[in-house]
Formats: sequence, C-alpha cells, structure tokens
Amino acid sequence: MVLYAFKNGVTVLDEATLNALICTHPCVFIFDGTQVDAKEGPGTVSNDLSLNTYMVRFKLPPGQDSIGRVELELFKVGAGADLVLEIRDDTFNPDGSNDGALLKSIAFPAKIFSTSPAYISLPIDLAGLTPGSYYWLRVNKAGDTMNHLVWRGEAYQDADYPVFYRSKATGAWTAGNALHFKVYANTPGTYQLRHGIWGINGKTLIEYNDNGTISHIWRWLPAADGSWQIVDKVMFIYDTNGVLVRVEVE
Repeated sequence: MVLYAFKNGVTVLDEATLNALICTHPCVFIFDGTQVDAKEGPGTVSNDLSLNTYMVRFKLPPGQDSIGRVELELFKVGAGADLVLEIRDDTFNPDGSNDGALLKSIAFPAKIFSTSPAYISLPIDLAGLTPGSYYWLRVNKAGDTMNHLVWRGEAYQDADYPVFYRSKATGAWTAGNALHFKVYANTPGTYQLRHGIWGINGKTLIEYNDNGTISHIWRWLPAADGSWQIVDKVMFIYDTNGVLVRVEVE
C-alpha cells in the first residue's frame, strides 16, 4: 500500500487511508553499496538547474544489474527547488527524436539539499538492468532565478561521460561539460546503511560523523498531490564520551 502524508483539502479520510496508518508497509534498506561508475574531478563549474534539464551517461559493469543509490554534487541557492531524478535507457538520442525509455523517476524535496557544494546520496532502488549497458541520469529543470539547485562539474567535455542539456521540454539537446556524479549498485558494500524506503513514498537519508556514529537523518513523505508535508531532519546529540544522549527534530 502506498503511503502519503495528510494535507487539508487533498487527503480523503476513507477506509483505505485510515487502514494505511496501521497496516504493515513494505520496506527497503539501501546500504552504501558497490560504486559502479562515477565522474569526479576538481572542477567548480556551476550549472543552474533552473535553466536547463540535464542528461549524463553512465555504464553498469559486468555482473551488476541494479542501482541502489546515486550521489550528485549539488548545492542550493535561496530556498532551492525540488529535484526530479530519472533513470533512462540508452535509446536516448540527443537529436530530440527519443528521450530514452523512462525506467524510474524519483522526486526529492528542496529542503534536504545543502547551501554549500557537497555530494548528496539519493535513493533509487532499481533492479533488472542489463550488466555492461549504458544508462542515463536525467535531472529535470526546476526553480527560478532566486531559488534553484546548482550541479557542479568540469569546464570540459568528457567523451566517456557525455552530457546533454536543453531548456525546453522537447527538441534537440546541446552537448555540455562533464558533471559530477557517482552511481552505486544495490549491494551491501561495507554494510553502512544509507537509506530506508517505506510505504513506497517515504524515504530517509542517513548521514554519518567521521567516527561512524549517525550525525542526522533526513526523512520525507509527500501528500497525494506531490507536495512535501513531512520533511524532517533528525539530529543525534552525543556527550563528550560519544554516548548518544538526545535526539532532536529540526
């Protein structure tokens, strides 16, 4: 059963909605996983996501058929903007004739993004992919001049990690400079838990201190209309001996 947050004028208080509060929901746990591809670098070029939609290609290596999570180097300007991340297949054609088959689309609330450039982990949970094949990350245009996200990258193009962008919803794409990202398979990795997904729509992001203790957990749940009704930052407070003494919600 899909879980939604309550919202005045949107939520219907019927049998299905109320039973959803007390029933057991499917849960997925996503660990750090095995890094299967990445484009990193020292570049500090800023790409304004209020101006364009971006596509960047990556490849799954032999033996890997899943994506557990993706990391993008982002920061927000003003209040930021919600981010929609898509995974598309390699039928994508930059001439605009084919945007690639949509395999998964996930929305993330603006509140979880930092005001300073940093890699942020985003849960994907996508299986059944073809090992050794190319796929595309697509980040959709969103925000405005005062409030938007910025994707960090390089000042050059990389033929191994092609990037394309366009400002309109349809039409041909323009080749762009390399963007910073990391893709991880849905494997145990070092068994460091990074995300939980419950009731399909509910998601968490776990961030750790250098000593391995939990720093904070973001958790979010949208209403049925897609608006973000629950976006909480749960802070873990430790004493000087490293003992957890308090949990606060921002």
